[in-house]
Amino acid sequence: LPQCGSTNCLTTLSSAGLRHERLISGGMKLVPSDIYPAVRQFLLDNELSRTLKVLDKETSTLEDLPVVKPKKARAIADLELVTACKLNLGQALRPSDIHPVLRQFLVENGLTRTLKAFDKETSALEDLPVVKPKKARAIAELELVACCQHWLTEALSKGKEAAVEAVEAPKRKAAEPAEAKAEEQAPKPSKKRKAAEPAEAEAEEQVAPPPKKAKKAKKEETEEKKSGVPFKRIDDDAWRSKIKDSRLLDNTHIGKAKYGGSEGDSWADKASEDLLKVKGKGFRKEMQKKKRASWRGGGSIDQGVNSIKFSDSEDE
Repeated sequence: LPQCGSTNCLTTLSSAGLRHERLISGGMKLVPSDIYPAVRQFLLDNELSRTLKVLDKETSTLEDLPVVKPKKARAIADLELVTACKLNLGQALRPSDIHPVLRQFLVENGLTRTLKAFDKETSALEDLPVVKPKKARAIAELELVACCQHWLTEALSKGKEAAVEAVEAPKRKAAEPAEAKAEEQAPKPSKKRKAAEPAEAEAEEQVAPPPKKAKKAKKEETEEKKSGVPFKRIDDDAWRSKIKDSRLLDNTHIGKAKYGGSEGDSWADKASEDLLKVKGKGFRKEMQKKKRASWRGGGSIDQGVNSIKFSDSEDE
């Protein structure tokens, strides 16, 4: 390049740069109104419903907005603001990290009502992650339209690479049969080599005998499990042997009358008999019946003490 500062040289360089950018992005230059759908999707994904409502109302009243061509609309249909900013910055970003970038976009495009709603709604958010100062300075230099333009350029370049791959794939498939034929024409192993291979395989099998003891141990374990004894996490017999007072072994409803200090709970005797006959869904059904105000027990309501005093309890 010429090392001079003349106007002609600078004009040539700038025009060459513009032509290069147009070639890469396919001539698609984004304007702020093109990324309104992406902004709307960002607000929807992050549950900023009030701001979204104000944005829809404010953008619907705007006039003279440029019409987006179908080809351009398809290209930016998958645009995400967080992904675009992440691609431009080269660092991992959270949705809350680009709030300042989105706010600057609203300021530059005169969306004052949306800006006011956005500030009010984001200030009410709690537990937002703190951004480190170095990262915050880098984010502050981002421009939303430029980030989206960079994302579009990368997306279109990847699309071109996919098209080239689609053209070259049939050529590679056509070359595969030729390689297969070359392998078939390669010299085959001799008869001596073929005779030696089975002998080597037999020697390897004799060196490593199958582990029979391990299989026997597994069979014994499975036989013990299949003895018909149900699985229990708690050893019932071990804990029962530690109970010295025989009255504590009876946990039935009738046990109140046997060991309690009163006549027992005769009011609920009938309910106890009904509930002992059912299980699962039937138990729940009977239990709900007994909770009704219309249900009446068989005897009187007992207000006595039916507890069992432990031998090591303190006297009050």
